[in-house]
Amino acid sequence: MGVFAQAVWGSIVTGSLYGLVGVGFVLLFRASKVLSFCQGGFMLLGAFLFYDLVKNEQLPFLVATAITVTLVAMFSAFVYIVVFAKVAAREPFATSVATIGLAGVLQAVVAVRYGTSPLALPDVVGDRSFQVAGATITVADLVSVGITLLVVAAILLILAKTQLGLQMNAVADNPGLSVHLGVSAARIATIAWGLAGLTAAFAGIAFALRSSVDPVGVANIGFFAFPAIILGGLDSVPGALFGGLVLGALQNAVAATLGTDWVDLVAFSVMLAFLMVRPTGLFGKAEVVRL
Repeated sequence: MGVFAQAVWGSIVTGSLYGLVGVGFVLLFRASKVLSFCQGGFMLLGAFLFYDLVKNEQLPFLVATAITVTLVAMFSAFVYIVVFAKVAAREPFATSVATIGLAGVLQAVVAVRYGTSPLALPDVVGDRSFQVAGATITVADLVSVGITLLVVAAILLILAKTQLGLQMNAVADNPGLSVHLGVSAARIATIAWGLAGLTAAFAGIAFALRSSVDPVGVANIGFFAFPAIILGGLDSVPGALFGGLVLGALQNAVAATLGTDWVDLVAFSVMLAFLMVRPTGLFGKAEVVRL
């Protein structure tokens, strides 16, 4: 019973990180039909910036988190305005490819500044743990899942209840018509890039709290967000979270039954199967632009 409970909790924690990163992918795709490959890079940037603030500047957890997500969100929006805005207006596919280059630049900058070895994060949330149904739950795990739930809930609330959300939904549903109705597609895309950077930074912080500030581990989280959003749907925020949870459960089940060597093979095989059978994902709309 304890092993099963631990596996379930591990699936929730890991899946929530996939879902949080996936939400950023979805926001960008809805706003500009760009599938960004630099979410892992922004996640990496957030994790190491947070490390700097709590390790070197010795800032409290909440202050360091607020500064980190704000700076990464602003940087993400700035990069779109300066680098990608004109390209995206002409050809979203070219922008998607260009984001691979941005991801490489961010990873190189982090490697030059911090190196490539994992760095131990100071204890900023406490190292306490407790047992629930045989599963060991740490405070860091709870904070990680709590961050995901709060951020996703806030984004869903914005999309459903605010004027900005209505404009973002209009651009996602019919970009051409929304422009004729006075909605600035460029402004919505800029905001979407900022929100995507924010979600990636939160995910980087959450991952660092649970283990260490590890460039390889952070990059893997960003990489595995792709199967999650394919499962959930490229244009569905709830679908991204659901897909992340399903992927986390699938990975834990495969690791327990077949071994860790099979995890990547099964995860990406499932992704390919969905692309062939149901390319819109479980929650995606019928009409999705193929990149």
